[in-house]
Amino acid sequence: MVFLLGFLFLCGVTDLIGSVSITIPEQTIQEAQGETVHLPCMFTLSPEDQGPLDIEWLRLSGPNNEAMDHVIILYTVDKIYSDFYQDLRGRVNFTSNGIMSGEASIKIRDVQPADSGTYLCKVKKAPGVAKTTVQLTVVDYIGSVSITTPEQTIEEAQGETVHLPCMFTFISKDQGPLNIEWLRLSGPNNEAMEHVVILYSADKIHDDVYPDLKGRVYFTSNDIKSGDASINITNVQLSDAGTYQCKVKTYPGTVNMNLQLAVTNHIGSVSITTPEQTIQKARGETVHLPCTFTLSPEDHGPLFIDWMQLTGPQNEVVNRMFIVYLADKIYDNFYQDMKGRVQFTSNDIRSGEASIHITDVQLSDAGTYQCEVSHAFGTAKGTIQLTVVG
Repeated sequence: MVFLLGFLFLCGVTDLIGSVSITIPEQTIQEAQGETVHLPCMFTLSPEDQGPLDIEWLRLSGPNNEAMDHVIILYTVDKIYSDFYQDLRGRVNFTSNGIMSGEASIKIRDVQPADSGTYLCKVKKAPGVAKTTVQLTVVDYIGSVSITTPEQTIEEAQGETVHLPCMFTFISKDQGPLNIEWLRLSGPNNEAMEHVVILYSADKIHDDVYPDLKGRVYFTSNDIKSGDASINITNVQLSDAGTYQCKVKTYPGTVNMNLQLAVTNHIGSVSITTPEQTIQKARGETVHLPCTFTLSPEDHGPLFIDWMQLTGPQNEVVNRMFIVYLADKIYDNFYQDMKGRVQFTSNDIRSGEASIHITDVQLSDAGTYQCEVSHAFGTAKGTIQLTVVG
């Protein structure tokens, strides 16, 4: 009898619609051949859903995806069965151990062009049933897009807002729909995708996919398509530390970059000696934004300096990062509008001089700027208000 019920379930005969709901929209996902692809499926239950939890991932076929081609993976009676489909045997698994909490997403390793197609996630907990489909496209090369932000370690004090930068550029004019995923990785070599943190797909943002960061993570730019996929995490906690990956996809390109986030439980002895101030400059002139700092003998880690432009009523939002000093190198091509116009004023930044110049200053450059200096367990910030007159 149990076998018969299972068979009927697999065949989709008992297609009741109840109060189960899937929170991830139907979407198209593109991945490069040989990579690991993440097919998202997040769901919520209601008190009326009292039956056993069953989750199916199916591969569909036919002109309107009306035919069930294969069962890919199945979760039923607290067990996982992943050997139904020979072509994916050993390559498919659920991404989370917390399936009961609403995470039914799967990952497929070493994807191939033959894996392209339509996949259906079906969640059943009587009397509720919910479904969503994901269209997977696997391309055989990487191109058309590049991430200009270097891989780095970012350190922030507990309770602060941390900025994780990810700037990208389009290499070719032929571009498909833009998809951006921020992932949290795990494993000795960061080979495992632990969680999707935030997702941009089909011009929509989905920021409630990771319960631990719900309400605390957001994209910093209102114009992601311009090349800024950076995110902020507010009220950062020690448990947020780890490796995060920014993945940018636009046909036929896929590129990713990892950032290591370190969260400290105290702010150390770095101090910025420049007072917060307002500076006014005429349009077309060169403006000097001062930032001098001191370190103590206890600060032994690598020196990290970033200049950001802030927005929001309380200057709580990082609008963009536009120049960075990291591991004795300078990165000044993050922000297209200031490319070639911004530079550090000193050749010896480590001596305590993090001031910058912006040449040919424009009315659009006006706003609040933040200089942030991090060294070992020390972090200090100072802001400057820039006014440009015409």
